[in-house]
Amino acid sequence: MITLVFSDTKRSLTYLDKIVKNKIKFQKIILYSKNKGIVYEFIKKKKLTKFTIFLKTNNVNSNTLEKKLKLNNSKINVVCTYPGEIVKNPLVLKYKLLHCHPGDLPMFKGSTTIYYTLILKREICVSLFLISEKIDCGKILYKKYFKAPPNKIYDIEQNFDNEIRALTLIEYLKSKKDFTYSLSKKKYLEYYIAHPLIRQIVLNKDYLK
Repeated sequence: MITLVFSDTKRSLTYLDKIVKNKIKFQKIILYSKNKGIVYEFIKKKKLTKFTIFLKTNNVNSNTLEKKLKLNNSKINVVCTYPGEIVKNPLVLKYKLLHCHPGDLPMFKGSTTIYYTLILKREICVSLFLISEKIDCGKILYKKYFKAPPNKIYDIEQNFDNEIRALTLIEYLKSKKDFTYSLSKKKYLEYYIAHPLIRQIVLNKDYLK
């Protein structure tokens, strides 16, 4: 079975909404948040509270979270963290944690890789992989490619990013297949927070449809 480890964010809400609409079966939702926000309200609205564990913390590395993962003992745990969070607690890392990354791994590692991908590839790839100690270096399970957003005023980092990650996740979960990608030993550059100039280059050129 699947456990959903979600922060209380718009991205988690997008994931959960599509999971519910596509009738993907899951064992538990572990919602970690100090405040009850949009995901909490969605859970109440959809009457999912009986499947939900609430943890009053904003820290994905919490030992309390590790205890809940151990208790559920799920085959796989879909993780959607708060922006900038990195899973580094070895007790949490020992579980199979599935992350959706908006970059073609292993080539595009780090944050805001969407912009660099658009410049270099004229397309976007979402890679699903198992989180490991090194950032974006875990076993790759699945990839899905997307064309650029339809217009230049589209909110790339929020709506579009959330949508394509969620679509890739659903496609993988519905496939019920094991996909394997060989891990490359080649070293690539790591792309972290994109400089504002990179964003403007993408938005002002013809990288978007």
